[in-house]
Amino acid sequence: MNKSHHPVVDFIRYFALRMKKYLLILCLFATHFVVYSQQSNSTEDDTFSMESSEAVDTEGKNEFFSTQNAKKSLQHAQTLINQGKLKSARKQLQHTIKIKENFAVAYRELAMVNLEMGFNQEAINAFETSFDLDEKLSRAAFFECGEAYFRLGQADMARYYYTKFTELKDKSYANKQKESGLEIDYDLLLEERLNNCKYIEQVSNNVPDGPAAKPLPTEINSEVDDYLPTVNNMGNLMIFTRTDRRGNQNIFRSENIDSTWTKAKSYGKEINTNKNEGMAKLEAHGRRFYFTGCFRPDSEGGCDIYQAIFENQEITATQKLAGGLNGPEWDSQPSVTCDGQTLYFTSNRAGGQGGADLWMSVKNSDGSWSQAINLGPNINTAGDEEAPYISNDGNTLFFTSTGHPGQGSGDLFIARKNQETWSQPENLDYPFNSPGKEIGFFLHADGKTAYFSSARAGGSGGLDIYSVELPEKFRPAPTILLEGQVVNQVTNDPVPAYIKISREEEHRYVQTNETGGFFICLPGNKGYSFQINEPDYDYFIDARFVAATGHLDPARALLKLKPKQMTPKLVVQKTVAQKEEKRVQFFFASDSYSLTHKDLLELEALAKTLKKKRGWSAEVIGYADGSGSKDYNKWISEQRAQKIMAYLRAQGVATDQIVKLEGKGSTNAQGDAAEMRRVDVVLYGG
Repeated sequence: MNKSHHPVVDFIRYFALRMKKYLLILCLFATHFVVYSQQSNSTEDDTFSMESSEAVDTEGKNEFFSTQNAKKSLQHAQTLINQGKLKSARKQLQHTIKIKENFAVAYRELAMVNLEMGFNQEAINAFETSFDLDEKLSRAAFFECGEAYFRLGQADMARYYYTKFTELKDKSYANKQKESGLEIDYDLLLEERLNNCKYIEQVSNNVPDGPAAKPLPTEINSEVDDYLPTVNNMGNLMIFTRTDRRGNQNIFRSENIDSTWTKAKSYGKEINTNKNEGMAKLEAHGRRFYFTGCFRPDSEGGCDIYQAIFENQEITATQKLAGGLNGPEWDSQPSVTCDGQTLYFTSNRAGGQGGADLWMSVKNSDGSWSQAINLGPNINTAGDEEAPYISNDGNTLFFTSTGHPGQGSGDLFIARKNQETWSQPENLDYPFNSPGKEIGFFLHADGKTAYFSSARAGGSGGLDIYSVELPEKFRPAPTILLEGQVVNQVTNDPVPAYIKISREEEHRYVQTNETGGFFICLPGNKGYSFQINEPDYDYFIDARFVAATGHLDPARALLKLKPKQMTPKLVVQKTVAQKEEKRVQFFFASDSYSLTHKDLLELEALAKTLKKKRGWSAEVIGYADGSGSKDYNKWISEQRAQKIMAYLRAQGVATDQIVKLEGKGSTNAQGDAAEMRRVDVVLYGG
């Protein structure tokens, strides 16, 4: 499904999604690109055939056709429209009108081209001239004129022309047969547009004080679509997507040097191909970004989500995400949480609420990604939800929607997560949203500088990238980025370890990589304790206050473990005895894998037992009730088991003592659902 964003045809795009009229070719965005070529048979003089004119330049070598024949000039303009050469078509149509000033069809064509190019006022002038010359030429033109007023935020005039469009429904007019397909789409969209007009009027009467969004300079914004920005922590690199006039989408970059953005350049063959790439989002530590690639040899569907390893602002390797995240449908627009463990994305796969929906996937312990989970009806609607951005606090989600009440072709919304439930989305309104398309929200690491893309009037063309300070009421919780390493105090060698990070009764668990490194996002201006209990090292605890300083580089932490004094062990031959088995169970709320304070106390006692009885082993088995899908039950049972295992390891339980970790999903057994939502820790010892 092609989701390119040309503001004039957002209204057709939307219904192509909602009615599942997907294109055969899937691209980065799930919407149609339409170039209009309408003809009129209102009079014999105005009727012509594309095949009959010698003026048609099929190769487009001589784009402007100098002629004094109005019909041939118009026909050549239509050929240019069909080739996507709107700028040249506009010039040819202006020439056509000079030849024949009362040519209603030419004015309609010029209005369409102006609308396509974002010249809304010029489109209105041409539409209204066409109406003056021949009011019965086209019913669809009245809706389109309403669209031009709509994009300028003039809801009253937009409603006037939408009403004119309605009144012509059962009357005769010249283009009735030729434009029947357009009219079906417009009839379907009419009620929504009237609701949009009502919303615009409400917003216009309650515009808050505050700065207006500013477009980025022409070094970044161009005459084509520039959208979905991501900016590194230092603010000196922007990565975004650009769609050229042929519809090809690539990943571009621009650097900020001495407060000035450099001219954007495309990344090379290390990531871009002759197919479509885009929707890149940096991970918080800046060493990896996720992006969409289409029709690659390893793609499961038209478009899948990939990762790129990023060093010194250069791409060193790319790889498709493994596991259950990607599917045979269109998957795109990834955004990952600060800890890199949960990825939000857009997909039109089955099982959603309709159109494009927002989904999530969690990274498994082996680095693969779990089966995707739909975010549910609080977020997703029968319309399109796109381009999620999850903030560093992990609980604040920004996205675009055509299904929630808004101004038009897609507004930006915010929703917050409480435990595992998302709040009802709130429209960001001014200065973010307009009657044009808004998409691709991104919040810089400073927590207040927002970037987004908009097709609003007054831009460079198509979608442009804007920046504005995010109002305080929409800001996520202050978050700091903490990067560190665990090493051997004596040798300085890296130590893979589990770290328990605690604040009051809240606990987080981090597993280092093979180099002892870790990265985590924490609420700022808080005191934390860092605890490590690895078997071959003395117990480590360090308390520190983590300040939200506003620095853009991550804070640094070097945790040094002191090796235990090693003494020779006497190997004693033991006789095999009958193993003793014990079972400890932990129960969970519906749709949750969070541990209670009581659970943590029980786990601490269990960890002490296992450390004391080194010969004992444990199996950690997670379960779910039968209320969810098979994939969801499997996923949440795994998350519950991993949560228990992580806590035991953080308390110093040896790796080889946990001999099995599994999420079994739901069972066929009948019983109380609350008893099925559990983890069994089975202990074996002799």
